[in-house]
Amino acid sequence: MFGYDLIHIKRNHPTLESHLKFLFQNLKTDIVLDVGANRGQFGKLLRETGYTGYIISFEPLQESYQKLTSASADDEKWHSYNCALGAVSETTEINFTSASEFTSFLNPSEYGKEVRSTQVQIAQKETVEVKRLDDLFSEVISKCAGSSHQIFLKMDTQGFDQEVLKGAEKSLDQIDGLQSEIAILPLYEGMPDYVESLVAFREKGFELTGLFPVSRDQQSLILIEMDCVMRRKA
Repeated sequence: MFGYDLIHIKRNHPTLESHLKFLFQNLKTDIVLDVGANRGQFGKLLRETGYTGYIISFEPLQESYQKLTSASADDEKWHSYNCALGAVSETTEINFTSASEFTSFLNPSEYGKEVRSTQVQIAQKETVEVKRLDDLFSEVISKCAGSSHQIFLKMDTQGFDQEVLKGAEKSLDQIDGLQSEIAILPLYEGMPDYVESLVAFREKGFELTGLFPVSRDQQSLILIEMDCVMRRKA
């Protein structure tokens, strides 16, 4: 009558938040690598769901990084790095967009300009540091107490997730689960579509545990992006 459904979250995992909560319990996750942290939205979400382990956030943009450090300032288990992750360590330019969460190393596609015109519009370019996860992995883990860890990798890099994996070839074997925002209708030029992304993840030993719509085309109702959650195959 009021437009709501009551769903038992333990049984159906209807939301990304509830799914992650139960997946983390299953995997015994105690470190989350938050790649593309923006202003700390994902870290805040994890704390709201009851996750008490370590969060290591990576954010290259100066303005967003300042807000990220403010969000995590009182959290002893939340550390941050002012850099992006990618396939090679370098200093390069990133497209700073009108909406910071759409900032990408890739240029907007024609479709992206059509449906997200104000959000993906490039306001300026910013010089940022890119590092390989393999080069930082030991340092990252040293920030977390304990000798054995279960690690979850979250990526939200606007079309750059596969580049993050290329820079994590050595450390990927120590990662138990991952989350990636995958595209059905790519918003950026050169961005892999969801089929390519899923094939790449499976080749690296991960299997799907959940798919959660992020946005859809308002005219056709075709999905634009989904959050893909996977775990390493036992």
